[in-house]
Amino acid sequence: MKLRSSFVFIVAFAALAFAGSVAIKAQTPMAPAKYKDIQQLKDVPADQIDVTMQYFAASLGWTCLNCHVRDQATGVFAYEKNDKKEKVSARGMIEMVRTVNAGDFGAKINCATCHQGHNDPLGLQPAQPYTEAQLAAMAAQAAAQAARQGGAGAGGARPGGPPQGAQPGGRGGTPPPPPPVEPIIEKFITAMGGQAALDRLQSRITTGTVVNRANQSMAFTIEEKAGKFHIVVNDPRATIAWGFDGKSGWGQAGPVIADVDGFRLQQAMRLNDLRRASDFNTRYTNLQAGRPTRLPARTPGGTPINVSLVQGDLPNDVQERLYFDATSGLLLRRQVISHTALNGALVETIDYSDYKDVAGVQVPFTIKLNNWNTLDTYTVVDVKTGAQIDDAQFVKPSVK
Repeated sequence: MKLRSSFVFIVAFAALAFAGSVAIKAQTPMAPAKYKDIQQLKDVPADQIDVTMQYFAASLGWTCLNCHVRDQATGVFAYEKNDKKEKVSARGMIEMVRTVNAGDFGAKINCATCHQGHNDPLGLQPAQPYTEAQLAAMAAQAAAQAARQGGAGAGGARPGGPPQGAQPGGRGGTPPPPPPVEPIIEKFITAMGGQAALDRLQSRITTGTVVNRANQSMAFTIEEKAGKFHIVVNDPRATIAWGFDGKSGWGQAGPVIADVDGFRLQQAMRLNDLRRASDFNTRYTNLQAGRPTRLPARTPGGTPINVSLVQGDLPNDVQERLYFDATSGLLLRRQVISHTALNGALVETIDYSDYKDVAGVQVPFTIKLNNWNTLDTYTVVDVKTGAQIDDAQFVKPSVK
């Protein structure tokens, strides 16, 4: 299991590295201008092809290799080849989805509507025994229904009136408006250490261990400096690294080194948090607050966490939902939503906890990254701020 998990990780990296994603441009060309043999997604911008392909893979639980041909010697994909029947089938599926969504059926679909992470749609599943929680919820729902109909409801609710315990603004009432964004952001910046302390934070080296979904534990190092980013994970089979020198990105898996941009680069830099708080208002556009909500308890038997919700837009049709602790103001969760060409979206969740003061700035010492393929928990051991980092660390290594 250990070796297989590492192998899958390295193969997935190779697919990431050679996917040929397109960097963000002011005027993006359509897919046929960049890619060969495009038959279905001709009206899709070239920089949407990569994220859409990732959505296909996530929806079916597949990798690029299931549809595309790769040269075994060089590791380069020949995307223009039609050697696999799965690729032909995928084109038919794309046409079906687009046909349905263009019609007036009252709903829109995407790949995950039916597949839900499996190549063969699961269809109807055998009934399972109800849990105690489900039985209790069903009983409460039945009691509430009886109360609304004038029967003997739970707690003896009055016929025609709201169930006991209902609060103004609940079901049947007018919900309160969302709060303004500015106080939430100001509270976050203050909780992180204040604007002055955040502005002084210009570089940082973070080290620790990361445990993946196969329960493998590996050492990691993250270097951040002035918009540049470098992460190294010491996988048992090969050192995995990603870097961004301020202009271009790259990835490495053992001896394989390749340019990385577009959606792949955005993924590689999910943990680039050095300037997130200090540059918050310039990083996101169209910031708006949602109504206060709750996150599940972090520990078994714990209480749910009251949070303030803020949503902002990023380039390439990406949105982030940010959940701030209503009491402390600290960021507890980022939910990254990357919209794709076929009505579907890839969702990534980053959870932050165990904050500690490092040189006057709060740093999360536990970070959990979860998406359709990844469940990584980063445990920080040491943080050095103001570190002297050679710019060569961020530059793509030369192929030996």
